[in-house]
Amino acid sequence: MKYAIIDLGSNSVRLSIYSYENGKFDKILNQKEIVGLAEYVTNDTLDIIGIQKACAILKVFKEIALNFTKLPDIHLVATASLRNITNRAEAVKLIVEETGLMPDVIEGETEAALGFAGASQYVNCDNGVMIDIGGASTEIVLFRDYRVVNLVSLPIGCLNLAVKYVSEIIPKKSEMKQITEAIRNQFSKINWETDADYPLMIGIGGTLRAALKLSHSVFDLPPEQKSIETRYIKKITKLLIDNKKDIYHTTYKTIPERLMTILPGLAILRFAIKKFECKTITVSEYGVREGYLVDRVLKKHDESAGSSK
Repeated sequence: MKYAIIDLGSNSVRLSIYSYENGKFDKILNQKEIVGLAEYVTNDTLDIIGIQKACAILKVFKEIALNFTKLPDIHLVATASLRNITNRAEAVKLIVEETGLMPDVIEGETEAALGFAGASQYVNCDNGVMIDIGGASTEIVLFRDYRVVNLVSLPIGCLNLAVKYVSEIIPKKSEMKQITEAIRNQFSKINWETDADYPLMIGIGGTLRAALKLSHSVFDLPPEQKSIETRYIKKITKLLIDNKKDIYHTTYKTIPERLMTILPGLAILRFAIKKFECKTITVSEYGVREGYLVDRVLKKHDESAGSSK
C-alpha cells in the first residue's frame, strides 16, 4: 500500500509518499516547497495571503499524491504553522474548503515525540539529544536507552527569529545579539536534571539538513557523510557572523533557500550543543512525517488488519 503525508510547516511544505509492504516502509517520493508562512503572521494571526499561499501548494501536492496513491486518504499534518496562531479555526476552515484536506494540527510536545519516533527508524537512538529546528518552533528530546526522558517545544525557529529581528537578508551583529538574547531566554526555561553525558545529538528537519550540507561544502566533507563534529557548527556560525569572504557565496550556492534563515537556525543549534555538551551530530533522513506515519497511520492500519482477521 501507499501512503501520502503532507507536512505544513512555518517555513516549508513537504510531501512524502511511502510504500508499505510486509511491515516495512520505503520513501518513494519527497518534495518540498518553501512557503515561509511565518512571514505572514502578524500579532499571532496568519493573514489571508499566507493561507491562500498554503492552499495553492497544498492543491498541487494533493494532485501529485493522488497520482501516486490513487486514494483520497492523504494525511495533512500541521505544526507551528497553525498551532501558534490565534485564527487557527479560520485557517483550518479555509484550507478544508479550498483543498478538501483536513489538517491534523499537532501540539509541540507531540511533534517532538513524533520526531523522535521517526528518527529512531533511521538511526541508533541509544543515549543522546534530538533536535528539530523548524521555521517557528524548536523541538528537543532527551533520550536514554531508546526511550524519551524529557521533551520540550520552544516557540522560536529559524524563520520567525529572522522575520522579527533581521532588517535585510543577512543579520547584522547587533541583530544577532537580539536573536541570541531571545534564544537564551527560551533555553533558560529548560530545567532538566541531566545525570549523564549526552555526546550524541540527532538532528532532524530542514535546518539540520542544511547545516550538514553547508558543512560538506565549507569543510570539503564526503557527501555521503551524515555525522559531523559539533565544532564545525561553531566554526561556520563564526564565519557567517563575521561575514568572512566567500562564506555567503558558498551558502548561496549550497543552500540558497536558507540564506536568510541559516544563521538564526545555527544560533539555536549552538545553544543546544552547549547546553547538553554534545560532541557529534548525526542528521537523520527521517523525522516528524515518518513518526506520524508509524505512530498515527500504520498503527491504525495494522490494528484494523488485525481486527478483521
